[in-house]
Amino acid sequence: MTPKPPTPPEISAFIQIRFKKKEMYAVLRSLIADNTDFPNGLSIEMSPRDYDNNLLLCLSCKVGFETLLNTINELLEHILIAQKVISHA
Repeated sequence: MTPKPPTPPEISAFIQIRFKKKEMYAVLRSLIADNTDFPNGLSIEMSPRDYDNNLLLCLSCKVGFETLLNTINELLEHILIAQKVISHA
């Protein structure tokens, strides 16, 4: 009998980004639209904080560290693109 490979541990990451208030909500709306179908074992919670204009991103991953890093990289790229679009509007 072949042993099963170990299940990757759950890994979490917390990201906090400060925005101008209107920019924060525009970025949040763009992220919600882009991130609706996450693979099994990967989740994200996005919470805007009005009192300091910080957007909090909490990611949880049960499918490996590389998947989490790739997801964070993609999220940060989407945020950068959204900010560029907003600043030119």
